[in-house]
Amino acid sequence: MDLNPFLTYLETHADAGPDALKELFRALAKRTHPDLGAIDADRFIRLQEHYHEALGRLLEPEAGGHEPRRRVLAAVYRYKAHLPRIELDDRELPDACRRAFARAVDEARRYPGRAESALTAFDEQFHRHRGQIARYPDVRTKYACFIRALSGFFDYQFMPNDFNRRVTESYLAEIRPVTNIDPFASPDMRHNRSAEARSALYRMRGWLEQELEQPVCELI
Repeated sequence: MDLNPFLTYLETHADAGPDALKELFRALAKRTHPDLGAIDADRFIRLQEHYHEALGRLLEPEAGGHEPRRRVLAAVYRYKAHLPRIELDDRELPDACRRAFARAVDEARRYPGRAESALTAFDEQFHRHRGQIARYPDVRTKYACFIRALSGFFDYQFMPNDFNRRVTESYLAEIRPVTNIDPFASPDMRHNRSAEARSALYRMRGWLEQELEQPVCELI
């Protein structure tokens, strides 16, 4: 198994943070990115996975620590990091995504606020019916906004600045409240999972907005 150069860097540089890891990633990416002449594209994919693993390690609290917020966010970050794409389709999620999200739901039980209800609803109303709801354009659009908002949210956690916050808020704003389904629509449109799935996305929006108001994680 390949050694993770970012974890090695963290072990040898006690004061290293997200900025240092990002600079290291840029330097290594120049050697492995297919667009820059590298032949083995899998090396770049592994580099990305190693980078996300190291960033996720910064989010996690020390062993034995009692920091439920960081535990929940670390699990959600791993879920986001392992997503193969931002588009919603009927393909199965990778095992790493499912395990990370299951852990997030479990950790959320010890974290007060909206986390548990939002994550549970997303799991029940979205993940379990992912293939079925992928056919609805309104859900696909909102899902893409949600995943981009997640990216901005974690950028803000790692590098808190006004730009990252505004990016996150702009994508969250696109996930609007669910309106009633048109009662005059055809039965197949009246009794679909679109409304429930969009409602789950909106609950996740509310939770992330709440987290934006919390102190940014102390990463080191």
